Amino acid sequence: MPAEPKSKSVEVGRLVERGAATVGKASSCWLATVDADGAPRLRPMGRLPPEPGDDGWRLRFVTDGRALKAGNIRRAGRADLVFQHEAEGAFVALSGVAGLEEDQAEVRRRWKRAYDAFFPSEADKANAVFLTVEADRLDLWIKGVTPEPFGLKTTTLARNADGAWLLKGDGEGA
Repeated sequence: MPAEPKSKSVEVGRLVERGAATVGKASSCWLATVDADGAPRLRPMGRLPPEPGDDGWRLRFVTDGRALKAGNIRRAGRADLVFQHEAEGAFVALSGVAGLEEDQAEVRRRWKRAYDAFFPSEADKANAVFLTVEADRLDLWIKGVTPEPFGLKTTTLARNADGAWLLKGDGEGA
């Protein structure tokens, strides 16, 4: 397979960097899953900070293992996340493999006191799990970075089997 031209790899690097910056500046996002009937389900989520050893594209959340979203993740194994930093006109839709870290010894190891507000009882804590999404696709709309007129074309990046990000196509309609 021929090497990617230098200008293409620089462009992909800049897009990934700006996408990561948008994700990093957003304190919350929208998580989208698909329910058992095939209907989309969206809800706001607060992202946890990355842990040592995580690459920038493993996102983690704490949630209730009894929640509908947890069942949707168990069934489908995928999720979508939407981040925005409106002040910069930056929007990122991220898709990836999703899973639940349900081992209670691991949950206790990672537990932070701040989570107690969302899991006040021992029964709630016993059902807490960590939801992870490993990004494998990014759809970007970033003012001054993605094509003009802003918002009319989607810039899509996808990860290959080696974990490298590749630019997909010339952008489809938003």
